Amino acid sequence: MTMQQCYNKGCGQKYKLEDNTDDACEYHPGAPIFHDAYKGWSCCNKKSTDFTTFLNTKGCTKGRHNPEKPVEPEKPRFDPSTRDEVITVESRKTAPALPRPDFSFPMRRLPVTVTQSLKQALEKAKGQKDTANKDDKEEQNICGVKIGENCKNNSCKMIYEGEHSNLDICKYHPGIPIFHEGLKYWSCCQKKTTDFSEFLEQLGCTTGHHCWVKLEAKKVAACRYDWHQTATHVCVAVYAKLTDPAPTYVEANPIRLNANIVFGEENVFSLDVELTGLIDVDQSSVSLAASKVEIKLRKAEPSSWRTLNTQREQNSDNKTDDEKADEKAEDGGLEQMVDAVDLGDL
Repeated sequence: MTMQQCYNKGCGQKYKLEDNTDDACEYHPGAPIFHDAYKGWSCCNKKSTDFTTFLNTKGCTKGRHNPEKPVEPEKPRFDPSTRDEVITVESRKTAPALPRPDFSFPMRRLPVTVTQSLKQALEKAKGQKDTANKDDKEEQNICGVKIGENCKNNSCKMIYEGEHSNLDICKYHPGIPIFHEGLKYWSCCQKKTTDFSEFLEQLGCTTGHHCWVKLEAKKVAACRYDWHQTATHVCVAVYAKLTDPAPTYVEANPIRLNANIVFGEENVFSLDVELTGLIDVDQSSVSLAASKVEIKLRKAEPSSWRTLNTQREQNSDNKTDDEKADEKAEDGGLEQMVDAVDLGDL
């Protein structure tokens, strides 16, 4: 009796015509799949990295043997007339780059979100302060003040004349003075001016109680920060613990980032940089956590940044003492030395 060859995938056996029943053949009705070094069949998902094992994988379906050899696809024929044909490959057209605005383009403050972890950490730190020491400090601020003592709140001109002076309303600036590119202003109200005398005469933007005893000044601190990027955002993380949400702010324009972060025991960290790429200020935001400040900047165009910022000098608050001394020696004058002025006594 003549033996027939079965051409079902996964079978390949020879059989007799009288033995070709409905369940005589075990084969794979699907197609072979080769992906990431794996070999398998689409019909049963049996995978293997060994080619011999793949060929010997038993079929997942039973049926009749197939004596008809599948038609092999016709191989493309070479056309000698196309031997010298030049094939032109066009690169993908990229969108034109957006115009880059000036560094002094108007800034806008980014929306700030205070996380629950920071709220809990601030409440815990506040509760750990000794109540007795706090009462003693408040008593010291009221008692023992000399007549003629100036109020230490920024921009307040009132003088202590007795106990009745404590009943007067104090108008002051709760923020810190900022001097940048010839402009002078308070971080709390953003009323900018180029004249130093006019800056000193600005009326306070907040009302409260007078402070007759000078409190500890805020200390300029250095913070570690890094950044990473995704296809749509650039994220800057400043590792500052227990950030104070009230005086902390972050402002930006399409190519500039300016952050003023108050954290811990009245420490201040400032970051003022020109960004490598363009950002969408409207879709950027800030999140304050217990151990860091995360600034999420939305990219204005789909590109990869090699660095966070270009080589523009940062705010003078973050420069070394030697760099500050060199600048003061070169420029001189009252405005360059203004950081050393006790504004509370003016």
